[in-house]
Amino acid sequence: MFKQVAIIGTGMIGGSLGLALRAKSPTCKVIGYDILPKALTQAKELGICHEITNSLVEAVSCADLVLFASPVHLIADQILDSIRHAKAGTIFTDVGSTKLEICEKTQPALAGGKVHFVPGHPIAGSERSGPSAARGDLFEGRLTILCPLQETPAKVTQFVHDFWQNLGARVEILSPQEHDRIFALTSHLPHLIAYALAGCLDAKHAPFTGGGFRDTTRVAQSDPNLWTEIFRSNRVALLKSLDSFKNHLAQIEKALQEGHMETVRELLNSSQAARKQVQ
Repeated sequence: MFKQVAIIGTGMIGGSLGLALRAKSPTCKVIGYDILPKALTQAKELGICHEITNSLVEAVSCADLVLFASPVHLIADQILDSIRHAKAGTIFTDVGSTKLEICEKTQPALAGGKVHFVPGHPIAGSERSGPSAARGDLFEGRLTILCPLQETPAKVTQFVHDFWQNLGARVEILSPQEHDRIFALTSHLPHLIAYALAGCLDAKHAPFTGGGFRDTTRVAQSDPNLWTEIFRSNRVALLKSLDSFKNHLAQIEKALQEGHMETVRELLNSSQAARKQVQ
């Protein structure tokens, strides 16, 4: 589909993109760029990219598709820096966990139509990071969200849609606003709660933790710098989701304080029913 693809950010997600792309589209040339020299060297050693470069200009100048897989706070500026160096007609997409801030920062510069941007977010990953955590099958059967801008031609969105499908992903379309509102609850809030719960643990009690604590706090092993930026980028929607969580928690707390265990049971049953809807 694309003759040359540039991956901007060769960590776990970018690295997995490179491995998947090389497996699914062997005639496509993959160029890797990263601000971290160690990550870039690892990406080449692990076969994530055919070639690597420490120049963003060099990475994007000949690409047909540019995949921005850097931490969320870097993506908008990298897109803005890349626009003037990309070929006319180049398609940009990204994997950022938040969408609205990136869209608002880049939309004015994209108005000329030299390049097209289809914001994206693959719902795949783990608490691990770096090229060594990359997997070529990471996107198989997993959901990817696309948030095309109003001015994006339908055929361009379809190209990106087909790209992700070729990597094995399921694709859904949301607006940037919908995306950030939904994932504030389904992704960002769970990470915030996991960090908060892990912070309650006294180190001397760590040997006594069971599966429930370990499962609930697993994502608190994720990079705090990365998640601080995600929380900042989606702060307004995250705070609204946090209010909803606190309200539900307060209902359980009140029932416990008053000894109304039947109310506790009803609340738990309702929550269990909601959890069963998760695929």
